Amino acid sequence: MMRLKHLLALTLIAAVITCANGVSAESARITPIVKVVREWSGAVVNISTERVILLRTHPFWGQFGGMIGDPSVQNMQTVGTMQAKSIGSGVVISKDGLILTNAHVVQMANKIFVTLSDGKQAEAVIMAVSPENDLALIKISPPENIKPVRIAEDAMIGETVIAVGNPLGLENSVSVGVISGLDRNIIVNNQVNPALTGLIQTDTSINQGSSGGALLNLDGELVGINLAVIQGANSITFAIPYTKIKNVLKQYREAKEAPASAVNVVKIPVQ
Repeated sequence: MMRLKHLLALTLIAAVITCANGVSAESARITPIVKVVREWSGAVVNISTERVILLRTHPFWGQFGGMIGDPSVQNMQTVGTMQAKSIGSGVVISKDGLILTNAHVVQMANKIFVTLSDGKQAEAVIMAVSPENDLALIKISPPENIKPVRIAEDAMIGETVIAVGNPLGLENSVSVGVISGLDRNIIVNNQVNPALTGLIQTDTSINQGSSGGALLNLDGELVGINLAVIQGANSITFAIPYTKIKNVLKQYREAKEAPASAVNVVKIPVQ
């Protein structure tokens, strides 16, 4: 009888440590990557925006410059305008609903909508923008179970990193690679753009819509914000590093605490 009770107890314990999908928690399939994705991918959100484009500034669209667009947007006349929508990613960085993304994802947006990992949607407002770093902070009214990421203290060439984002609207897509280089600069038309300096180079796969998503290390820490991919190259992608992220957050908090910080949007310069 005691032996039977012992076997039943062992069976119960085995059942408890078995994951919901039937895989034992001790299975070799539960790698460090799987653990990070399970614990932290929920901090990555989908960002969709709506904005009005003046077609006269886009010659290709000139022939379509008639009555196009939504007249309710900012009470603008719709002659020569078009309502455009875009998709990107963001990362929750505080329990009060602060979300980090790329400036180019949200700037000039009339409306910003955030979709959380559980499918809930909330409208967001821009709190701070640093165009020179291509970073922006937006804010939503957070649900109680929101879980922010930690920001890394360093990054190592060769270490495994995990990119989580919404490429082409495919929510919470995951790709894995290594850090290929640090402090990379991208030169465009023989000019150096401050937003394209000091970047982390990786071989993780990202696509349109991945911008603003998280680049995590195996401790689940935010190493960078996914930014760009070199077209025509094989697996050369870039992320804005944790150092720039920390600097922008520091300046935002300092500006927010200052007496003259009653403005709605804090514009943060590059350092």
